[in-house]
Amino acid sequence: MAKIALGSGQKTVASFEDAIHMTGFGKFNLFVIITCGGCLMCVILETMCMSFIIPAAQCDLNLNLSEKGLLSSISFFGVVSSSHLWGFLADTRGRKMVLVQSLLCSSVLSFACCLVPWSWLFILLRFFNGFFIGGCSAVIYAYAGEFHDQNFRPKTIAWMTTFVAFGNMFLPSLAWAILPQQWSYNIPFMNITFKPWRLLLIIYALPSLVVAACLIVLPESPKYLLTQGRYKEALEILKTMYKFNFNKQADDYPVSDILWDELDNSDEVKKRSLLVSMWRQTVPLFKKPFLIKTLMFCSLQFLIFFSSAGIVMWYPEILNEMSQFSANSSERVSLCRAMAYDDDDYFEFPDQYRSLFVFKGRVCKDLVKPEVFQTSLLVGSAYACMFVLVGALIGFVGKKKLLVSFLTVCTACGLASQFVYGYTLIQMLIGVFTLCGAAIGLINAFVVDLYPTQIRGMALAVSLMFGRFGAMTGSNLIGPLLYHFCDYVFFVVAANSLVVVILVLLLPSMPHIPRLKETITH
Repeated sequence: MAKIALGSGQKTVASFEDAIHMTGFGKFNLFVIITCGGCLMCVILETMCMSFIIPAAQCDLNLNLSEKGLLSSISFFGVVSSSHLWGFLADTRGRKMVLVQSLLCSSVLSFACCLVPWSWLFILLRFFNGFFIGGCSAVIYAYAGEFHDQNFRPKTIAWMTTFVAFGNMFLPSLAWAILPQQWSYNIPFMNITFKPWRLLLIIYALPSLVVAACLIVLPESPKYLLTQGRYKEALEILKTMYKFNFNKQADDYPVSDILWDELDNSDEVKKRSLLVSMWRQTVPLFKKPFLIKTLMFCSLQFLIFFSSAGIVMWYPEILNEMSQFSANSSERVSLCRAMAYDDDDYFEFPDQYRSLFVFKGRVCKDLVKPEVFQTSLLVGSAYACMFVLVGALIGFVGKKKLLVSFLTVCTACGLASQFVYGYTLIQMLIGVFTLCGAAIGLINAFVVDLYPTQIRGMALAVSLMFGRFGAMTGSNLIGPLLYHFCDYVFFVVAANSLVVVILVLLLPSMPHIPRLKETITH
């Protein structure tokens, strides 16, 4: 396809990369970063809030152990089941449309959850909540990245993912403020008692409405518009960015023509059926020259999610076991001794897979221990510091070196936790290891750099779908490993990290994006 020149003005003719560079970096970009970061925070709030809701709601909803386990992971199932669809819609219908609808629908479903009296309906609604919030999980990276040039794109994504840490801090902070309250209001016609946990669900959903309103104000991605043949709209958006960043008139923008040499197949896409279009959108990812990259990124996401989510999910459990061991034993506390410790008076639970939140005897307990809030808040704060550090260093060190160094330090701390003694030291070492989840943002920055615009959303969606599979797998395997094969847990995790480091080293240092038209035979 020949290069396309937009417009016929007398100003500079530039490629899109040069044109976006000329818009500068200022107030407009900061608003994009804050809004997109807020979107990521909403994903965390909607997918992770059940860790605090379940123990407080288990008596009202009559949750048994299997239902609590299902409820803990059902949002991730929803995210995984919808990732492919949202990736397709983002690449063919628009990034902004997907993001706004995802946030609005997920918040409405959360509001509905707070009025549900039955566990089966609550679980079903949480599945659909995950289904819709999955639209934000991957699409937001492509949307944010396409407002920036190659210099600012990795930094933008790194700074944006800082809001993941804010979400992890926001969750326990609100829960700590609301759940300990003892008030309740009976609503007979709905057959529910409105308690603090129901109010907490509403508050967790409110940020989604705020972020959706901000996204409505923002324009569509200019790069996406170019792929759809909407050249004039794209140029107007670039002028708006220039206007806000430089406090000048939009007409002062020095570009009147945009050179665009990526494939424009918008008319063909509109003529296809949904399933055919989704298939056509996915196939290029698994063909040369993208096949190896796609397999590598899917593997990286799976492995990093496996380690980070698996340990994070069991971190409060580990702390609880060590605390009980310290209180009831004269021996020095170590990780595996604590996990092997069994006090029959502590948990009246016939299965050896114990949980922080269980039914003691026949009495339903719905009080959440303050230690859980404190630990979660501490980990969230550490995440925030780590994301800020990554955002500050990525421009100087580079994505690849930073990622390898980061994973090496985290893995070393995890391994060391198995060989040291002392509650505080073990808590700190495992806490540092949990920060390896911050590597996910760096992997997403690689994906944004290495795929063309037309399939970038799908590439992120597919790779993150494998990541969610990794999270579910890790959450279910790490627990039994801790209780049965504790001495080998972090060796498994270290081997996992070694594979990740090798794959990262094989990634290209400088982005080279093949033109999509070379990969598809029509």
